[in-house]
Amino acid sequence: MVVIIIIMLILFLIILKIGLNIKLKDLKRIKEIGYDKNLNNITNKLPKNSEVCKEILKNIDNSQVIVEENEDEKSKTSLYLVMQNKIIIANIDDTFTRIQTIAHECIHSLQDKAILKFNFIFSNMNILYFIIICILAILKIISNNTVFILTLLGYFLLGIVQFIVRNYLEVDAMTKARYLAKEYINNVNTLSQEEENLIISKYDEINSVGIKFYSFILVAKMVIKALFFCMIYLV
Repeated sequence: MVVIIIIMLILFLIILKIGLNIKLKDLKRIKEIGYDKNLNNITNKLPKNSEVCKEILKNIDNSQVIVEENEDEKSKTSLYLVMQNKIIIANIDDTFTRIQTIAHECIHSLQDKAILKFNFIFSNMNILYFIIICILAILKIISNNTVFILTLLGYFLLGIVQFIVRNYLEVDAMTKARYLAKEYINNVNTLSQEEENLIISKYDEINSVGIKFYSFILVAKMVIKALFFCMIYLV
């Protein structure tokens, strides 16, 4: 039975990849665009990251948010910390997407705080649940198929709730960030119309693949962790 579940989960991932038309060449193309030196030279004409962030927050009437830049040069992930009402900007100076990335975190700061806090707390609960069931499987406390299936169903129930909430928050931010970035670039009036149009068109190209890829990754992580749990149970 466990083997059948494993096969079904693998098939599910393959079908989902095909259904969403996820292609490795598209992801490679996105990375190439993101670090294109010519595009980066254009956005280098715009202010520094912290200044961009503060100005966008001011434009959306949300200036009370704390803005910090991560001093770790290896950090590439910017974050909005709802519990501290703080945006931490990663080392993203080498990519022209920095304006949209900053706008993305500014959108998060506008989202419903109750949903953001729920996502934070529930995500940690889900991680804790997964660690516990893996330990129980290793110790053979989960030792029969009935308990295994119930435990796995519990994991997927938590996972589906987490996916719905987090996917909603991220897709909302990714979708709106493009328009907020465009508005900021237009207001600054530093770039030519041709340069602005080029930057926004590349944002659109990245988002056309990036948004669906993000949703796929969320599901894939959930399924891969389930497969890991199944393998532990089988050993």
